[in-house]
Amino acid sequence: MSETAVDIPSRLRARLAQSRAIIEAMSRFGRGDERLAWRAGTQEIAHLHSAEIIDIRLPAVLQRQWRGDPRLMPRPRRSDWIECRVRSDDDVEFAAMLVELAAQSTDKSTARSGRARK
Repeated sequence: MSETAVDIPSRLRARLAQSRAIIEAMSRFGRGDERLAWRAGTQEIAHLHSAEIIDIRLPAVLQRQWRGDPRLMPRPRRSDWIECRVRSDDDVEFAAMLVELAAQSTDKSTARSGRARK
């Protein structure tokens, strides 16, 4: 693993810490450092799979906007989760933008369902 890849999680953490709608947490999935996750309210919206891969909960309808982007690895079946490869500062910004969209999407789905956010 490159020195840059090891630093990706800390750069992503710093970038997402700037968003008031996103809370850093630990995922109930994974082990060790790969349990790092982010939430919007009580909903997990992203978590690390490795130093270079973040799994983001982004509705399929939004995922289609970036179809063909080599950084994104969709699931074989329809899913609100998509993996994003993060290898550079530009990729950190791209992943952070997707996580922020995921947080906004969670707000909208919570409002539609009538559930209050805590």
